[in-house]
Amino acid sequence: MIKFFLHGILCVFCVKTAAGGEIKVVYPYEGLVIPSVSSTFLFGSIVPSTAPFYINGSSITVHQNGGFIAYLPVSEGNFAFNCELKEDAASVFYIRNISVKPSATRQVSTATIAIEVILPSGDAEFMPGDWINVYAAGTPGKNAVFSIDDAVKNMKMSEIPGGSGRYYGTYQVGPLDLFSGSPVKAKFRTSAFSRTAMGVSKGKVSAMKKWNIVETSTETVILRSGPGMGYTMFLPEGVKLVSDGKAAGMRRIRLNNSESAWVDESKVRTMPSDTFAPVNETGTIRVKNEGKYTSVSISGSEKIPYAIEESGRVLSLFLYYSKLHTNWIVYDSSDVFVDRVSFRQVGSEVSRIDVALRDTEKLWGYDVYYSTKSLVLELKHAPAIAAKWPAPLGGLKVVVDPGHSPKNDPPYDGAVGPLGSFEYEVNLKIAQKLAEKLLEAGATVYMTRYGEENVALVERPKIARAAGGDIFISIHNNAIADGENPFAAGRGFSVYHYHQHSFELAKAVHASYLKNINLADEGLRYGDYLVARMTYMPSILVENAYMILPEQEEMLNNPDFQAKLADTITGGILDFFRIGPKPEPKKKKTGKKGNKVTR
Repeated sequence: MIKFFLHGILCVFCVKTAAGGEIKVVYPYEGLVIPSVSSTFLFGSIVPSTAPFYINGSSITVHQNGGFIAYLPVSEGNFAFNCELKEDAASVFYIRNISVKPSATRQVSTATIAIEVILPSGDAEFMPGDWINVYAAGTPGKNAVFSIDDAVKNMKMSEIPGGSGRYYGTYQVGPLDLFSGSPVKAKFRTSAFSRTAMGVSKGKVSAMKKWNIVETSTETVILRSGPGMGYTMFLPEGVKLVSDGKAAGMRRIRLNNSESAWVDESKVRTMPSDTFAPVNETGTIRVKNEGKYTSVSISGSEKIPYAIEESGRVLSLFLYYSKLHTNWIVYDSSDVFVDRVSFRQVGSEVSRIDVALRDTEKLWGYDVYYSTKSLVLELKHAPAIAAKWPAPLGGLKVVVDPGHSPKNDPPYDGAVGPLGSFEYEVNLKIAQKLAEKLLEAGATVYMTRYGEENVALVERPKIARAAGGDIFISIHNNAIADGENPFAAGRGFSVYHYHQHSFELAKAVHASYLKNINLADEGLRYGDYLVARMTYMPSILVENAYMILPEQEEMLNNPDFQAKLADTITGGILDFFRIGPKPEPKKKKTGKKGNKVTR
């Protein structure tokens, strides 16, 4: 499970009677605060499983093993689930308390005059031409205005919708604005003798006069298309970037005249004010056969941001803050992987390098890193495997990743089931059976964890890379977010990929699930997960079933079903390599009396 809902101490409280009746509530745990929702789920187990069971007066269906999951209405604020198990002689009662967050819409009392500035919520920086958006919540039906020091005075705000008490305003920063570290203040326009109110923003705003130069400060830095939006780049430490704005704890990065991206402010350091903006000139491009991969190195003077695009047998590298000054491309006569390299300037500050593979070759994966004076692109070759029984996967290195770890301290990692089964334990059992099946088929198998050790998520792709893996399979089991209805749709298996070079593997494994696993098909999916984003080999993440559903938790704890899942994944890998089924043993010919025929 990649969606975590087990944040905090796992409180599996139970109550019993002398007759043996028992209620266990696994989730939500005592005191949990959940988002603003109208209904949410609760699960756990009861003994005996056949006794009538009620939560807040609603009759609850219980699985034959005693596990249950219920989806019930809740209300904002402190909320209690009142559980009752009715036995012949007595009843068992248990109360589980949670808190439901209030809705995002601010409710401001109409009894007094009040206004609160909600946006900007954090410090922000703007260049001339940028718009500052202001949002305030206050007493409905008023005329609101906002100001920023002496530079911006009494800008009108609109109440949308009318009578809602939600006020919005905007201001476009001008070239002469001088405010720096100033709060936004909002108030109501009133007559000279009327009461008014003023709200002050938590965040302070500044008008920038020039760009800031920042540098990535950690090993892997993610650039996004906007605050809280999707990923666009993955950069190493030491890459210089031009920042022309800041909002919501993120810096806006100017890539060129038409493109920008956003980076977490904690992942970059601000360079001295006299630091020059990064400018790179491309030099000689060299192609070299390195055995199991081909390297393409592009000499240059600076560490600059880059983006990569896969399209069939062409890998395109976009270099920002870059000017083409390449006079030579040097090919390796021993290399049969790369067909040609071409380049062109696609913008005033963007260079494009296209690496086309030969028609007979397939891009298996890639890696990008900076050496001393060059940006290096490693192109991984397809592994040479036996492709024949009895060991068709001979020569293949498979990295099996049992998702999550057995953390001893909160927040706990992964999902849990109604009977208290932990996902990390089930994942490991399935992964161990998968490793056995792959070994039987001739593969070399590495695992990101072999038992109870804790392995950080970010370390798992590193383990796979260090092992020289050829494919990566991450094993998970699913859950849902607070407030989601567990009965609203079919719940079953799904297979995720991220990169184009992982799609065919994901497709083959998903097809194997369709043939062999009798659960709802939730589809072949693109998934923005860290382990699936690994570029160096085809990488997929499998969600086998749902830990939180009693019947599926029971299946996942069954060794036979675990083995079936392992067989299914192995079958998908064999199909990916176009390896046919294992031949049936030839029957020995016998004579009329059952004696072996000899020649």
